[in-house]
Amino acid sequence: MKTIELLEKLKGKAVFKVQDVERIASCDREYAKLLLNRLKKKGYVKSIVKNTYTIKEDTFVVASNITSPSYISFWSASRFLGYTEQILNTVYIATTRRFRPVRFEGYRIEFVPMKHFFGYRKMTTNEGELFIAEDEKLLIDAFLRPRKCGNFDEIKKIFENANVEEGRLISYLERTGSQTVIKRAGFMLEKTRGIDLSRHFRLDRNYVPLDPFSGRGDKADAKWRVRV
Repeated sequence: MKTIELLEKLKGKAVFKVQDVERIASCDREYAKLLLNRLKKKGYVKSIVKNTYTIKEDTFVVASNITSPSYISFWSASRFLGYTEQILNTVYIATTRRFRPVRFEGYRIEFVPMKHFFGYRKMTTNEGELFIAEDEKLLIDAFLRPRKCGNFDEIKKIFENANVEEGRLISYLERTGSQTVIKRAGFMLEKTRGIDLSRHFRLDRNYVPLDPFSGRGDKADAKWRVRV
C-alpha cells in the first residue's frame, strides 16, 4: 500500500495503534511497526505512547481518544467550553481506570479515574471527534475532584456559565448520591443562577464547607447545610 493511501485511511481516526496499520495495510506486526517508524521520521505521524499514534494536531481530540471510555472534564472542559480564560498546559481526562500521564505536543495529559463515570457527550470538530463532560456533569465533577479545577474561583466560573438543564442535573446529583456534592452544588446554583433545587433532595443535618480548598466558613446556611 502506498504511503498516501495509508495516511488517507488513517485520517479518519483520532488515534490509531499498530494493529490498525496491520489491518489497513494487510501486513504483519513487524512490518506495521516499520511503516509507522518511517512515517514518524518523515513527520507524517506523531507518537503518543508506545504503539499508539496520531495525525491530528488538536490536543483535546487526541487526549480524549487515547483510552476508552474517557472524556474531557474539570478545568480543561471549562477552558474548552469558554468558561475560563485561563491558559492551561495540562489536559484533564476522566477515565474508568488508572493510566499514566502522557506528554504530547507540549501538554501534559492527566487521566483521572472516576467512580461516577457518566454524563459525557461526543462532539465533532474540524480535527475529529472528541468526548467531553455534559455541563451538568461538569458541575458535579468540579466538586467531586475540586483540585482538578484549580481553585474555588474557577469552580464558581463553571457554575456561572454552564448551560443547565434542571431535570438532567437533578438526575445526575441523585445518581452521584454524595450529600457533600449535593449541598455545595445546590447552594452554588441558587446563589449564582437563582436555580432552587432544594425540594428535590432530603439533606442530612451535617454541615460542610462550601469551599473545599479552605475547609472553613464563618457563616452557616441552614437551607443547604453549608458553611460559607
